[in-house]
Amino acid sequence: MQQNNTRYTQIITSKSGKEIPVFASGKTVDSRYDPEREGLRILQTVKTNTKFFIVTGIASGVLLNILLTERPDSYIIAVENNQSDIDFLMQIALVKELSKNDRLSFCTNDKLLQKLTFLYVPSFYGNLEVIEQAGWINENPEIYSNFKQKLQTALSIISADFSVQSHFGKLWFHNILSNLQNICKTKNNELLEFPKNLLAKTAVILGAGPTLEHELLVIKQNRNDYFIIATDTAFSILNVNEIIPDAVVSLDGQNISGTHFINTKTNDYSKTLFLFDLTSNPGAVRKVKKMNGKVLFFKSGHPLSEYLSNKLGLTLPLLFSGAGTVTISAIDFALKAGFTNLIILGADFAYVNGKSYAKGTYLDRLYNHKNSRINPSEKQFDNLLFRTPLIKKDESRFTTNVLDSYRVSLEEYLTKNNVSFLQKDNSYILNAKPRTEGIKFEGQIDEEKLLHCFRRFLDANESINIKRFNELSEQDICLLPLISWLRFNDNKNEADFIDYLQKAVHYFKKYL
Repeated sequence: MQQNNTRYTQIITSKSGKEIPVFASGKTVDSRYDPEREGLRILQTVKTNTKFFIVTGIASGVLLNILLTERPDSYIIAVENNQSDIDFLMQIALVKELSKNDRLSFCTNDKLLQKLTFLYVPSFYGNLEVIEQAGWINENPEIYSNFKQKLQTALSIISADFSVQSHFGKLWFHNILSNLQNICKTKNNELLEFPKNLLAKTAVILGAGPTLEHELLVIKQNRNDYFIIATDTAFSILNVNEIIPDAVVSLDGQNISGTHFINTKTNDYSKTLFLFDLTSNPGAVRKVKKMNGKVLFFKSGHPLSEYLSNKLGLTLPLLFSGAGTVTISAIDFALKAGFTNLIILGADFAYVNGKSYAKGTYLDRLYNHKNSRINPSEKQFDNLLFRTPLIKKDESRFTTNVLDSYRVSLEEYLTKNNVSFLQKDNSYILNAKPRTEGIKFEGQIDEEKLLHCFRRFLDANESINIKRFNELSEQDICLLPLISWLRFNDNKNEADFIDYLQKAVHYFKKYL
């Protein structure tokens, strides 16, 4: 029986008694003699430690069944041309039975990008392997070409996310636990409800891009009309120019972020509200407190932040960060606080006139300190600019794929939240609907309660016997970014997930 839009025409029986599908051309993916022996031969060509497979073609299902049987810890995505092909193949008894297996997903080529980015978690599965069945590829040459493009796009997205986690996973883990200990020593219990006369002001969000330099005089002249929210890098620029922001937002977990808050013209930050993500550098938090700055914490999506703050009874606001840029978190804070008129300055997402940042950031101090005849600060800034390929926007602006992803993330965020925006010259002008609920920073914890929460977290991880991703507990998922770091730095990412989970639990015990 032939179905509409399918390249399969009939089902025959192999010499060994297996049902196999036949293409309209009369060719098959499987061996007409013994598809099972052919499947076992293919199994010998794949790595023994691979736990995630993408297979081109469902075909008879024999190869998929062998993989599921011989690799009991694996997960498989089997790709077909379209749904009509899958429907036709479901007439085969083995394929119909396999469709019920929760370690196997049938996928049409057009859904591969979505399916793969959702299902493949490198920190859990480790490496991925593609099994290309030649018979299927020969019958679907144009589909195969598109398949490779979608696969490459999906892996690029996954790789970028894994790269960030493998670089920062341990740092985020340390910072979250350290900042929770910081909350034990400070008040973090407040409902921020700004008065109407304050919300009537224009919220000015300041990035540290090169064009910020040209806006500083206007900001000074109209200071009373603005509620200034600076990103952490822009804070030091304002400080150098003797402009006191109303709020500062910081996401950066690296030690270098502490330099945003030292060597400034004032040692009194009491007029500014500092908002730190739980993954922010705790040293920066301590420095701000030492200078009388008011500190409140928020979350930006790390699963451990979410889990522990909920278990501790902390109501910390979630500030969106998009592709990982603090500018979006600052905008999100302004909108959730109730501001309706906003201007974004210094969010260039580009290198302008050969400059990476406005004058006055920590890089000026850092590079000037290293300045020498053979290594002048200009050379150091050039190294920063040319560390990745540049993309020309116009005569004075160059961007990169990463910087442009921040711009796209910002504009997608504004559109999704129904915020009208106009990009004009070096700024974004935003208009939003008013909000009245305020933004909550509620809850206070003592050290005993914190340690009790840590112990309960570890108790939930004591019985480690996980075979499948859908068996992960909340606690396990919280440790995935740390496990990404462990995999990357271990140089043995072939090891089982259980091994890395045990190592992650061991890291946690150090904080008791």
